[in-house]
Amino acid sequence: MVAIAGLSAIALIRPIILITIGVTLASIIVETNLLTRFGALSAGLCKVSNLSHGCVLSLITCIMSSTGGKSMLAEFYNRGEVGRTETALTVVMSTFPTVLGESLFRVHAPIAIVLLGPAVGGSYVMLTMFAAFIQTLGALIASRILLPKTQCAIEDVEPLKREPIIFNREIVKKGIEQALPTLRKIVPILAVSMLIIGALLNLGAGAYIAGAFSPILSLLGLPGDVIYALVAQFIHFSAGYAAVHTMLLDGAITEKQAILTLLIGSAVVITMIYVKYSFSMYISLFGRFGFTITAISYLSSMIAKTITILMVVAWY
Repeated sequence: MVAIAGLSAIALIRPIILITIGVTLASIIVETNLLTRFGALSAGLCKVSNLSHGCVLSLITCIMSSTGGKSMLAEFYNRGEVGRTETALTVVMSTFPTVLGESLFRVHAPIAIVLLGPAVGGSYVMLTMFAAFIQTLGALIASRILLPKTQCAIEDVEPLKREPIIFNREIVKKGIEQALPTLRKIVPILAVSMLIIGALLNLGAGAYIAGAFSPILSLLGLPGDVIYALVAQFIHFSAGYAAVHTMLLDGAITEKQAILTLLIGSAVVITMIYVKYSFSMYISLFGRFGFTITAISYLSSMIAKTITILMVVAWY
């Protein structure tokens, strides 16, 4: 019980720390006028996507920390500097930078390739990147259609470059003071919602989520035993990789079936992440708009995974 409580505390404290850093950093950056200089560097991406400089900054930050980048985006949204449509599109567009920088190459790719080999592991890594790219590309196309083309024009950047960057103790203090009201609202909501959802998962709700994907196994012609790999992947992605590795060695599944199992397992993991963490984070960061962001982001993830799975079925 002590170990479980300690793990729950770590799982709760880590996102709170990251969100606190992200919101505070965003407030300090706004006060320093750094965004006006960053505008010159991000003008190309702004022009392509029609996103504002603040949204582009949050996208780049997502390469290092997804929570930090989205916390910065929330601060710009709560300040009224970005609108609802732009915010939702930025969240979806952040999928590829997040997968590329934070999770895939730092953790998932090395373990997958070592355990499953370059053929299965490497294919799975590339397909995971492809699914993330679909989401980002779709959001990019939508942003070009839905957002005003003049929102971030390059000609508007040059005058802003003349504004001096100010960074001193007073600026930091002012940024922290600006962030405190937001944090007082965000942190309690995040903590309470994560604790409630965590309690439901400890009571066995997660097993039903994994079991909900079992009809897909039959539809794709996968053996029933791969459900154990999905359950293992639900517990931890490395356990899922190990289970698939064992099945490959035993000849219970082919390489194609292994890749499909991993992709379906990643859909289970994504579902668990949204249930356990993302939902609480978006609600705490964006208020009631967080429901919409969660639905759009999760739906785009499942559509991308479905396209990727169908592509494997058709061409592998």
